Amino acid sequence: MVDTLVQAAALTLAERGLAETTTNHVAARAGVSVGSLYQYFEHKDALVEAVLERMVDDLIAVVDARMAGLLGAGPEAAATGLLEAVFDFVAADPSRSELIRQWQAVRGLRALVRLEQHMVEVWRQYLLRQGDQLGVHNLPAALFVMVSSSIYTTVHYLSLPRPLLPRDEVIAAQARMIAAYLSAG
Repeated sequence: MVDTLVQAAALTLAERGLAETTTNHVAARAGVSVGSLYQYFEHKDALVEAVLERMVDDLIAVVDARMAGLLGAGPEAAATGLLEAVFDFVAADPSRSELIRQWQAVRGLRALVRLEQHMVEVWRQYLLRQGDQLGVHNLPAALFVMVSSSIYTTVHYLSLPRPLLPRDEVIAAQARMIAAYLSAG
């Protein structure tokens, strides 16, 4: 039942948007009474958080799969590959795009913290594998700056109704920034 409700919520978010989605809409799409929905989710925010948790789980799997093939690549290629995977992941599902557009209104902080921590670990593994080639002297600081700036820039870009730049230019600029930062030591 939980899976059915989360899937119904994702479809409703994609169709109606966050502001117009109600628990009644989700229950109707799932084919259950709103009372049944409330047995599993106290309110709309809990349901949206469950959709966000699932999105983060899926995104982590995509990032891990993509990074597995990029561990030997240079920093610009690795950053480009990861960013392309993230942009493709969000674009593939309208509910994901809606959650990103409304990121400031979504209360799924736990899921976002988990995503940030995972991205730090992914980049930590990459940087440790690259060893002395990059000359990173303060690994925690480098990871914090890279991950925080990339997440914010990506979310901000994806939340814009009419972005000022094409997607590929934003990805290339972020990848060059990360590579320059890592190369500077």
